Order: sequence, then C-alpha cells, then structure tokens
Amino acid sequence: MSDNKSNSAKNELPPISPEALSSFQENSASLIKETVSRSLKRDHEVVHHGEKAPELLTTGLEFTTKMLEAAMSMGEVALLEDELKWAKERLPHDGVKMEHVLHRFKIYRDVVQEILPSEYATEITAFMDWMINYQQAMIESD
Repeated sequence: MSDNKSNSAKNELPPISPEALSSFQENSASLIKETVSRSLKRDHEVVHHGEKAPELLTTGLEFTTKMLEAAMSMGEVALLEDELKWAKERLPHDGVKMEHVLHRFKIYRDVVQEILPSEYATEITAFMDWMINYQQAMIESD
C-alpha cells in the first residue's frame, strides 16, 4: 500500500487567508467558551474531572487553538499531527479517552461554523476536518 505517500499528500493544506485567520483569532475566546459549554453537557466524558472540568477543557482547547492558528497560518498540518500524537500518549493518564477528544473536535468545528462568517469558517474547517479524520484514524488503528 502507498499509505505513506497518501498521508504526506494529505499533510499539506493551503494556508488560510489573513482575514479568516484574523476572524478566528478575534473570536477564539467565544469559540472556546461555547465549545467548553457544549462539551460539559456530555457528562459521561467530563465527570471524572470533577469541579476542574471547565478549567481543564478550557486549557486543552486554548492549546488546540494555538496549534490550529499556527498550522492554519503556515498550511502545515504536521503541527497538528504532533499535537494529536502527544495527546494520544498523555491524555489517557488524565482519564481522557481519545473518543472524548474526537467529540470535542466535532463540537469545536460546529461552533466555528455557527460563529464565524461562512467564508472564513469554510477555510478553517478544512483544518478541523483534517484533525477529526486523523483522530478518527488513530482511534480505529488501536
């Protein structure tokens, strides 16, 4: 199989427009807040964090947002790949299942589509779709 070739071809996305990046950055606090709010409603995925769940989810999404910003500005999904591989190794120690991360990415994507102007959301969701697909592939390979 030529998985390595197909994977490297998928590791390149065009950088997003400066306007879309600016919109994402200007709205990042709202995007994170709404994603955390919706994620907390999935009780079974956060109950083990107790009272710290909102803070932990916010911190995780802030980190994801910074990595997304860097990847989108450069068109370099390898940054996201590294983050997702790190998360796969690290987060289970905190009781976080990879399926939980996948669900949060999907929620985050929905929030981006709802909050940002559609022309910018389309550019950004290309990167989010890549993250979701990569996360799904890691889950399925286990």
